[in-house]
Amino acid sequence: MVHGHERGHAKLLILFACGGPSAFRGLSMLKMESSVAEPLDSQDARSARWYVVQTHQHCEVLAERHLSSQNFRTYLPKRRRTVRHARKIRPVCSAYFEGYLFVSFDIREQRWSPINSTVGVRKLVMTDCAPIPVPFGVIETLLSATDDEGFLHPKSLLEPGQKIRVTNGPFADQLGTLDYVGRSGAVRILIDVMNRSVPMYIDRDQLLIT
Repeated sequence: MVHGHERGHAKLLILFACGGPSAFRGLSMLKMESSVAEPLDSQDARSARWYVVQTHQHCEVLAERHLSSQNFRTYLPKRRRTVRHARKIRPVCSAYFEGYLFVSFDIREQRWSPINSTVGVRKLVMTDCAPIPVPFGVIETLLSATDDEGFLHPKSLLEPGQKIRVTNGPFADQLGTLDYVGRSGAVRILIDVMNRSVPMYIDRDQLLIT
């Protein structure tokens, strides 16, 4: 049984892919500096970007497997949930965004049209005649909160304002506040030095949320 708020995840996913600034915040997962998709003729469009793929019902894993076999990089975040059937409750694994997954490609260098005819795929999320790129930093942040088995842990996502602890380096064990999450994996934190907040850039792997 799929609850209303779970169906809403998929709708909000499409909204943020289309550049709606409040939609992704509605997932209570991440605050971004800007969620407007950049035009495809920008400098950054010349390299690989992430895009949203809509799948047929319950075909996320099937679609991912066939996309991977075509050498596309994919990202299918998963979650654990319980279902009740015939008076029995059992744990199951399902896509975090039911009916959707993400695929990465260079729109100028790779043939992306075969994606729409891939087994399990319904369509790429598009506007006019071109796929809509996911805003920079979104998938990278989701990946940082995904474990080795592919399960997404929303509570571990980084958001400005969170209290953190530096885990290594010259400021190891220093407490601070997360100020900004960059695209490349670097984050800016504010630490207290002689009663003043001092900004400092570190890699996101060097901190823990407290």
